[in-house]
Amino acid sequence: MQRRILIAAGLVFALALVFALWPSGPEGNAASESSEATPEALAPPVAKLLGGRVSGFVLRDGRPVSRARVSLKAAGPLVTLTLDDGRFLFEDVPSGQVYLAASTADAASEVVGPLQVTPSGKIEDVQLTLTPSVKIEGRVIDLLTQQPVVKATIISPTQASQTDEAGKFSLVGARTQTWIDVSAPGFLSRTEWVSLELASAGGKLELVLTPTSRLEGTVLESGTPVAAATVWAEVADGARRGDRTINVFTDKEGRYSLECAAGTLQLAAVTPSGIRVKGPLVRVAVGEKKTGITLDAGDVSSATGVVTRGGLPVIGAQVSAIDASTEAVSGLGTTGLNGSFRFDGLTLGKYVLQVRLGALMASAGPFDHRGDGMSWNVTLQAGGTLVGRVEPASAGVAVRWRSGTWSGPLAQTVTDATGHFRFEGLPDELLSVEAEGPAGAATARVKAGDDVVLVLKKGFVTVHLQDDTGAPVTDGVLVAKSLETGAARRQLVLAPDGVTRLDLSTGRWQLSLEVAGRGRSGMVDVTVTEAGAEVRLSLETSVVVSGRVADRSTGLPINGARVEAVSGDFGRGSRVSVLTDARGEFLLPPVARSGTIVVSHEGFAVQWRRVVDGARWEVALEPAAQQRKGPEFNQFEGVGMTLDGRSGSVMVTLVSEGSPAERAGVQAGDQILTVDGVAVAGQDLNTVVGRIRGPSGSPVVLRFQRGGQSFELTIRRRLLTL
Repeated sequence: MQRRILIAAGLVFALALVFALWPSGPEGNAASESSEATPEALAPPVAKLLGGRVSGFVLRDGRPVSRARVSLKAAGPLVTLTLDDGRFLFEDVPSGQVYLAASTADAASEVVGPLQVTPSGKIEDVQLTLTPSVKIEGRVIDLLTQQPVVKATIISPTQASQTDEAGKFSLVGARTQTWIDVSAPGFLSRTEWVSLELASAGGKLELVLTPTSRLEGTVLESGTPVAAATVWAEVADGARRGDRTINVFTDKEGRYSLECAAGTLQLAAVTPSGIRVKGPLVRVAVGEKKTGITLDAGDVSSATGVVTRGGLPVIGAQVSAIDASTEAVSGLGTTGLNGSFRFDGLTLGKYVLQVRLGALMASAGPFDHRGDGMSWNVTLQAGGTLVGRVEPASAGVAVRWRSGTWSGPLAQTVTDATGHFRFEGLPDELLSVEAEGPAGAATARVKAGDDVVLVLKKGFVTVHLQDDTGAPVTDGVLVAKSLETGAARRQLVLAPDGVTRLDLSTGRWQLSLEVAGRGRSGMVDVTVTEAGAEVRLSLETSVVVSGRVADRSTGLPINGARVEAVSGDFGRGSRVSVLTDARGEFLLPPVARSGTIVVSHEGFAVQWRRVVDGARWEVALEPAAQQRKGPEFNQFEGVGMTLDGRSGSVMVTLVSEGSPAERAGVQAGDQILTVDGVAVAGQDLNTVVGRIRGPSGSPVVLRFQRGGQSFELTIRRRLLTL
């Protein structure tokens, strides 16, 4: 059974290569996994395709069940009832991935799926078996006010209902995982997986809805508005990093209107002609509407090149152009008979190239695309070969590797019938290899040429989530980081009674909890075993801060001032912001007591104070007409480490989430010995930092010491935002 899993940068599957370039549909399913997907597929449909057919039967204790409720989740939920013989049928089902479940008043089936529906295709004889269900009582609350949301719509495989005046609802489901859709006017809709495995009868579940924020603007190409362009935004910070909004299309004037959650968002678009447009990074407050945001393709031109290996052309390889700053896929091509490739409509900038052909997975660059017609001649080194196997031997186990120099979608393959896998073209550096399949998971740190045996084990940890009072927290994001390989994973959890189970490979991990608007818990170390482990994560004490912002010189309220709460470690923190109303009043969601509140408005000097100083803040801003407006974001090109040189050595104190350093496996506590072969001993810390930073896409070689052992990592820099 699948639940939504967010995996830190470098742990996404290789199939995401296409997803990163061609935006997904509302449910995150790619229209095609072929590298030959056409831009026209991104435009609004002009004709309805004939849907597929899904049928099956519902049993309980081996007998057919009549009038059982069967729910099919596609782009939208479909519901039917079984006939007297227990059979059900869905006609004209939209193509893509679907899930099925059945229920009666006192029983429910597991959710079956994902099943792949194709146009005019048939999926038949799906068996749904009912078992005694578990009942969950829940409540839907507003992130901002922490008050109940009345008449929110709740849809699950077992029922559809609305919350009452107290925001309450109830649902039943099989003692496994199920899905739930929650929506209400003025709030961002949610579709999440809910784990009922550890829920008690009458278990409690509190769901948080975020008031809808909105981004509006125009998509341009060479200064001309672009109609039917696909526009989306991706969360750029916090534990929900990588989440994408639902795609929208521009109108005939090139205008778009995009619903989103509050936070830092990276906008992007794809035009009907196939040009990927990198939009601006924006920060939006809870419920804020930002307008006039332009996504301009700017200057675009074709880029061509040739891929060779050992003096011979590499034929039939997929070549991806990865933006060196953002690591987003910006172009796809395939090498021809002479090893040549071509990207059309590529914006000017620096790119790293990924080359994939069977077991060969290599990268090269960065290359500077100036639009001058210069050919990108890619000479792949022989590289290393990594041959290994998984135990117990099993086909179809996903195996992937990552390194500090690899950027963009992850390198992945699957095992053959004997459990063996093979990678070619690997760099001569330390790699993290991970395998995951039905028998469990395993990780290892290796180099090309090593004999790799990954023993799959099913480890798990039972996690108790609670706030500072000990009350259960049921809605949040679990962050897990391996202390052995540096692998990082983020998993959304809806946990009745505040208890959930997290499946991880065996070994030492660090866990933390992040809750929207309430910050994070501390990091807790745990050793995951096949027999299971148990850990308790507690949020820091939070405070609901309200106040009023006024002009000190006139005493009049200031409308639209930004009030932002920032908490957590530098590079791993969380933030939430709101805008003042016409009375100058503001209300923040619960924020950590250790956090800082910053108030700003154009034409006034910024003010800040600590959350711990009180729950009410009367803010008098000083006019500053001559104030120089600084950048909204603190950005730099580097690898994402916070360093400390006070002890006489250069130590890593923190690794930023989603950074190249995290992907490479750098950990807090590592000591830096050399940068590009030059010792750092005796050097000023700022000098060391300056040598580690550099142009996006370029590599830096760092030697570390950890636990008495030294090792070297090559890490490719990128643009980072704090």
